Amino acid sequence: MEYYRYLFHVSYDGTDYSGFQRQENSKSIQGEIERALKGMTANSYTIHSAGRTDKGVHALDQTFHLDLPFEIEIDKWIKGINFRLPSDIRINKIKQVDNRFHARHNAKFRVYEYKIAKKESDIFNQRYEVYIENFNIELAIEASLKFVGTKDFTGFSKISKDKEPIRTITEISVKETKDYYYFKFVGISFLRYMVRSIMGTIIAVATDKMSIEVIDEIFETKNRMLAGKTAEAKGLYFKKVIY
Repeated sequence: MEYYRYLFHVSYDGTDYSGFQRQENSKSIQGEIERALKGMTANSYTIHSAGRTDKGVHALDQTFHLDLPFEIEIDKWIKGINFRLPSDIRINKIKQVDNRFHARHNAKFRVYEYKIAKKESDIFNQRYEVYIENFNIELAIEASLKFVGTKDFTGFSKISKDKEPIRTITEISVKETKDYYYFKFVGISFLRYMVRSIMGTIIAVATDKMSIEVIDEIFETKNRMLAGKTAEAKGLYFKKVIY
């Protein structure tokens, strides 16, 4: 049967969800999107994402592809799906792609961003940032450079037996504004909790709770117990996919 493949761009507030991937007994981003698609078409569809995000992690521009047995009117579909989605999940863009395209396999790089506030959060932004008291940005930048390159990240992730721990981070950069520090992570792919574990270790160094030399020891020993406390999910954003 002939089908048409579409690439969707979605943003979401992950606070109230168990993560992107569909779960049996809890709310997920994928589950809500597939439910909205069924409500719109009266058929069940499975979407294929560029990557997963963990519980509480947000997305500015996550992508997934979907195969349909018919062509769609893109503007009407964006409006129709968003009407059926919760207000904390939004489809921003849809485009038709080649049937050989795959949202995950064709991704060249994935970009994450971690947001640290310079002052205590108020009730209107506390779900989307993390405030760290006595945060030394110079030490944080120095620590971040130790994670760039192709390395075994066993000590900085939740390892699964079927997941290769060797990963490549091509860039970690910091942008400073009046109110925030934004840490950008660019890599081909990331392990579960990897960015948050790295960020937690950077925070530990930047607040004098850990010596920067311990990072080298963790890489050598692969001992996750030496790493900093995993950084809170609410400060992490899946920023975009580069194809």
